[in-house]
Amino acid sequence: MKIDRDAIKHHIENITMNAEYVIREYCSEKGCPCNHKQFVYWAGKQQGPGWQDNIQNQLVESVLKSDCFSKINDCEKTYCLESSYICNKCGTRWNYFLEEWRMLAYHKRLLKVGGDDPVRLYKELIGSDIFATVGLEPDGKNTLSLDQWVAFMLGRNYKAETYPACTPAGKTETGLRQKVLSILKRKK
Repeated sequence: MKIDRDAIKHHIENITMNAEYVIREYCSEKGCPCNHKQFVYWAGKQQGPGWQDNIQNQLVESVLKSDCFSKINDCEKTYCLESSYICNKCGTRWNYFLEEWRMLAYHKRLLKVGGDDPVRLYKELIGSDIFATVGLEPDGKNTLSLDQWVAFMLGRNYKAETYPACTPAGKTETGLRQKVLSILKRKK
C-alpha cells in the first residue's frame, strides 16, 4: 500500500488552519483565549494512556506559537512540565506539559496556573483525529469531527458521536474480563 503523503500533509494543514482560526476568533472577541471555557477545557484535558488527540496537540502548539503567549522561566521543571507561559493580553499564567507517551508520539497540554481541573468543564469530549496504540483506543468516548470541533470551540451547536470500537470483541479489557467470567461460570 502506497502512502499518500500529499493527503497526510493536507490533513495536518487543515487541522493547523482550524486551530489557528479558533485562536484568532478568541483574540478578536475577547483579546485572548484564556477566558473561553472551551479553550481551557480542550487545551488542558487529559489524553489517553495509549492514544493522543491530534486536534488538542495542534491547538496547544498553535497558541504557543501565536503572539498571544510568551514563554517565561518561572517554573521548576518536573516530569512532563516543560515550561510556563503568560498571556500577553490578560496576564494569565499557564503551564505547558509535554509527555512522550510512545516513541515520537506526544500528549501536549496547557493548564491554567491555579485553575480548576478542566475535565470538570465538559463531559469527556475528544477529537476524532486520534493516534492510538491497537487495543488502547478511546472506544465509546464522545468525539467531534474537525468541523464539529470548531463549532464547539466557538460556542455554536455541535453534535458529538461515539468513537467507534476499533478492537475486535473480546480483545478489549472489558471484553476479555467478560470472556474470563463466562469461562469460569462454565467450569462451576
